[in-house]
Amino acid sequence: MSEMLELADKMFTALQRGEISVLDQIYAPDVRIWHNWDNAEQSREDNLRILSGIPTRYDDFGYDEPRCTVLVDGFLRQHIIRATIGDKTVNVPAIFRVFVDAGKVSRIEEYMDAGELRKVFA
Repeated sequence: MSEMLELADKMFTALQRGEISVLDQIYAPDVRIWHNWDNAEQSREDNLRILSGIPTRYDDFGYDEPRCTVLVDGFLRQHIIRATIGDKTVNVPAIFRVFVDAGKVSRIEEYMDAGELRKVFA
């Protein structure tokens, strides 16, 4: 497995498990995370804080049907986000464009329909 695919696997396994300490290790100090649904960038600290709440926000959370493509400067990860609260489950297709510099995640561009999450869990 290539180093880039190993990094992608490590990142999304940590995201799914809520292992913020792993993300802390693989994020560059100045990483920026952009979302298409609000056209805003998050700082490293804001992103880690929000991601740390995933285990308490959902009864079940994961990524189904993962597909990863290695790029010269990072990777493209496609998957379906599966989130469950009580008897409600949502499945949202998503794409992450992840830029990597010197083995660290330097930028993430996240594309998904966040409205689907809000619609089901409102």
